[in-house]
Order: sequence, then C-alpha cells, then structure tokens
Amino acid sequence: MHSLAHEFTNRKVSPWGGIKYYQQTYERSGLRDDMLDVGLPEGGSNRVLPAIDLVEGFMVSTVLGSRRMAHIGMLKQDDVIREIFGWEKGIGSQSTYSRFFRRFDMAFNDTFFTAVMRRWWDKMSIKKMTIDIDSTVISRYGNQDGAEVGYNPNKKGRPSHHPLMAFCDELQMVINAWMRPGNTHDTNGMDCFLEQLLEIVPAERIGLLRADSGFYSNEVMCELEEAKVKYIIRAKMTSAMLTQVLKIKEWYSNNTVCPGAFYAEIEYKATGWFKSRRAVVVRRPKTVPSKGQKAIFEEDNLRDSNDFFVYITTSDLSCVEIHALYNRRGDCENRIKELKYDYCMDGFCMDDINATEAAFRFIMLAYNVMSLFKQQVMQSRVRHQLSTIRFQCIAIGSYITRSGRNKVLKLSAEGKRRHFLEHFFDNVELLEPPFKFSNA
Repeated sequence: MHSLAHEFTNRKVSPWGGIKYYQQTYERSGLRDDMLDVGLPEGGSNRVLPAIDLVEGFMVSTVLGSRRMAHIGMLKQDDVIREIFGWEKGIGSQSTYSRFFRRFDMAFNDTFFTAVMRRWWDKMSIKKMTIDIDSTVISRYGNQDGAEVGYNPNKKGRPSHHPLMAFCDELQMVINAWMRPGNTHDTNGMDCFLEQLLEIVPAERIGLLRADSGFYSNEVMCELEEAKVKYIIRAKMTSAMLTQVLKIKEWYSNNTVCPGAFYAEIEYKATGWFKSRRAVVVRRPKTVPSKGQKAIFEEDNLRDSNDFFVYITTSDLSCVEIHALYNRRGDCENRIKELKYDYCMDGFCMDDINATEAAFRFIMLAYNVMSLFKQQVMQSRVRHQLSTIRFQCIAIGSYITRSGRNKVLKLSAEGKRRHFLEHFFDNVELLEPPFKFSNA
C-alpha cells in the first residue's frame, strides 16, 4: 500500500493565485474608481471594514464559487488574495456582510447601480447594441422578504423571486437587473425598468431590443416607440390573433432559418391599441402531425398541421431577417444559466429584499468584469464558462515572498501552462478604456 507522509506548514499558500488576472482587469476597467466616486454606504465605526473592500471581497467570492455569506468568511484565511487586492483590514465575516447589505434600500440601489452601470457602458466602444430583456424564476426555501408564490415551472407552489434582466447580445454583458417578488408578472415595473435602462444606455445606442411574449404589452411597445427604439417582441397567440393569421392567403416559403417555414406579414391592431403595428407571421409544420380525420374547413386543417409564431416589430427588415434575429435571442438564456450555476445568482438571499437585490446586482458587476477579462485578456475564440476558467486560469498555487522591500506573488506554473498564462499579463497591461471589441 502506497503511503505518503504529511505535515502542516505555516506558510501562507493560496490555491487562487490566478485571481490576480481578475484583479488587474477590475482595476483597469475603472470600476473600482467609479464605485468610489458614486459612493458606497460606509459604516459609522472606525473599526469597520471599508465598503469598497467588502464589495471586492463579495465579488471575488462569487467568482470563486461562493453561494452564501458563510462561504465568504472562508477567504479570511487567504492572505494571498488579501495582498493581491490590498485589503489592509482583511476580509469580512458572514455577520459583517449581513450588516453591510442591510445598508442598501431600494432608492440607493437604483441610484448607485444605475450610475455605476452608466459609467461602465460609457467605456464600451459599441455604437449600436442589441438588447435582450428576459426574466427568470429563483426558488426560495424560507420566509424571506419578497419570496412569494407565483409562476414557478420547476417548483410549483414554492415561494420564489422573479428577477428582471437586460443583456447586451454583442458583448455578453448585463446592462440592468432588478430583483422582484415572485408574484410579479413579467411586465410589472417595465416602465421604470426601461426608463432606467435608457439612463444607462441612451436610445441612440440601441440598434434593436428583443423580448419574448411575456413582455407583449401595448404599454411596453408604446414606451419603446416614444423613445424611438426599434424592437421585436413575440406576440401571444390569442384567439383574435389566430383568427387574423388563419385568414392569410399569401405565404412565401424560405428554408434559411428553419426547414419548411412559410412567411407572411399583416398590420395588426389588438383591442386597446390606438394604432396598428407590423406583425411578421411564421408558419412551420408541426414536428408531430396531428392524428385523426381531416377537418372540413381548410382553416382548421392549417391550424392543426402547423405551428404559428407572430413577431410585432418596428423594424423594416424582411420577414426572414426578423425571424433569424429573434432566434438569436436564445443566447440570453445561456447567460442566465451561467449566472445561476457559475455565479450563484440564486444564492445570497437575505431577509430584506433590498439587501438581496444589492447582492444580486453586485454579482452582475462581477459577471461583467469577467466577461471583459474573457474578451480582452484571454481573447479566446471559445466562450469558456466560469467553471472552466477557474481551472484554467484562477486555480494556481501561489504564495507571497519578499524581494528587498517589495512583495512578490509567486505563481506555480511551468512549461506550456506558464507560457499560456504569461501572455495574460501582457494583454492586461494594454487594457485601457474605451474598450474596443472585434465582434462589436
């Protein structure tokens, strides 16, 4: 039997030396200075940890895989991370973070995060962006503030929160995000959300806004039209809509987006609308044909053998282009999954929904910094998930030594891996706003 003797050492060794890359990206992005300029809620005691140190500790912990406040306290033993970020007073405990997030209320959240996000997006040199708006459900297992019973497809009857998010498709970053009670509808608060979104990104920088049928609302469309923002919103297939669709006689086929697709467009005016809008209609044969005897009327046969999709839009692109553009919206679902599984967006739930929202929105900032790192520093053609990056770039054994009066971070890497990691430092040295993206 193979045996290996073991013993303990007092040397401060960290498994997360590669967080240095993230720290440099964060510093050079200007996010730290922006948060300090806008102003974080500081504690009243001289012994309290600086608010910026607490925020950085929280963001780092989410990148390293923390799911709850108790996990952040584990970083207290990591002096290497403390030296990398320059936290003179160390890292906060679970109770410290609980007290810190209780300083945030709804008004402060909106003011602070809107201002910080506006500064962030001012540094992104993209003239026209495609914005995807979506919501998700986060199940809760307690009596937290805002955890209400609402639409929950996976845990029916379980209390939940219902966050609302806006993503930039080209840069794969978050533009705005709200935490909402679980019993809210998709369109609840959309007027204020869009108003805040347009404060962060002016209307002239938005090339297109996409949303699913949950946001199919006359009020939403009116607000977008007033702001002169082009949109594609999938319509709900109501009986009135289906009646109009089944009356269409002229269809044309095109297999570019999906095989067997037929297209048409109509001017549609729903009840309560003050004007008609362009509706792009897509007809696609059902994958499983309906069984039974054919109907007497042709309209019934058409309905039984086809799936119909309707997109309300202010864009003047062709029907096929509208369909293709909307289908690309599905990538925002991947962003939500990544935020849930890698960044623990569904964790850090506190008794006060405003505190939970503050933690939730700091996770969005951490996500944006990592997205900037992936695109500007790693420059990989592959869209790596955070779990992969942890193993590739962050999980590096390291320790601190002294060279004269200076401290030096020693990273354990050799051969091809050292060469792979060395060019990150070269790239991060060139990182400077405004940030230009090759795919933008």
